[in-house]
Amino acid sequence: MAKGIPLGFIMKYSRLFVCLVAVPLLLIGCFSKQPDKKPAGDSTAAKSDVMNAFRLSQITVPSNTAYSNILEDFDINDLQNIDRALTIFTNNKADSLSRDSMLISFNEFMTSVMQEYYSDKLLGNRKLMEQFENKEDRTEAQKLISLLASHGINIYYREGDFYLEPDMKFVLDHLNGVLTASSKSYLQTKISLAKGFYTINNQPVSPPDSLALQIVALEDFMLKNPEYVAKDEIQAQYIDALTSYLSGMEQLPLFTPNTKMLEPVYQDSYLKYIENYPKRESAKTIKKFYDLLASKGFKYDESFDSFLSEINFTPPQNPQ
Repeated sequence: MAKGIPLGFIMKYSRLFVCLVAVPLLLIGCFSKQPDKKPAGDSTAAKSDVMNAFRLSQITVPSNTAYSNILEDFDINDLQNIDRALTIFTNNKADSLSRDSMLISFNEFMTSVMQEYYSDKLLGNRKLMEQFENKEDRTEAQKLISLLASHGINIYYREGDFYLEPDMKFVLDHLNGVLTASSKSYLQTKISLAKGFYTINNQPVSPPDSLALQIVALEDFMLKNPEYVAKDEIQAQYIDALTSYLSGMEQLPLFTPNTKMLEPVYQDSYLKYIENYPKRESAKTIKKFYDLLASKGFKYDESFDSFLSEINFTPPQNPQ
């Protein structure tokens, strides 16, 4: 998923060039794709850690290009480089647009680290699987969960495989002071979607209602941040959510298989959406679909497929 960003950062002024190239070279010597050489003795190791922290604190990147160049040289096999990447981010001197791009670059780097960790440490690791499957003794599993969490990674074990996800709250907590308003909103939206949605009684909402709330959250973000650097990603999520909302989900088809009747949970959700968000473009589309369903007695008809194939799922451009 993560793609590299082309190198080629050319500075105009020699003083700035020394600041941005000489200092990263010092850092690369410590954190790049080289085997770690641990100093002998705790005292020496502690001094080394202090020196490394000092070097990090001296790097003040002025743009996403400079930040990306540094990330290119970071060893993706070292989880601590996630923390170092965050530290460098917090010291940036970039403008707002570059800072937004830097967040995307960081997310791509973090994804690369997670992919490498999965391939190297988790894939096919039967011993580790047994530790997570052990209901009586969770000691070893909890150690790994805590280790990854300390670097902003959530690990899940389901149906014989491991899944890694970035902890966006971890990222937000570390970068909150230097993010633009749009990037904060982006992370908050991702956090909200990851947490899921619950009723006032703290019960999970129905799958269709969950999709409805995802549509609302994503639509709100796009309306408020139409030119955000990650707008394509958000738009793709919006289209996926709206498509599933109107065509059904694999785990919950739109129509009951035996009777071909619309599942009541979808009908209830459509009515709530139309009532709660009457001025949204998405609500207008949902109402047209609901009216078509009603005209067919809420029983499957081929005209539904034609209607869905002709829908313009492009998100609205103007606030409603």
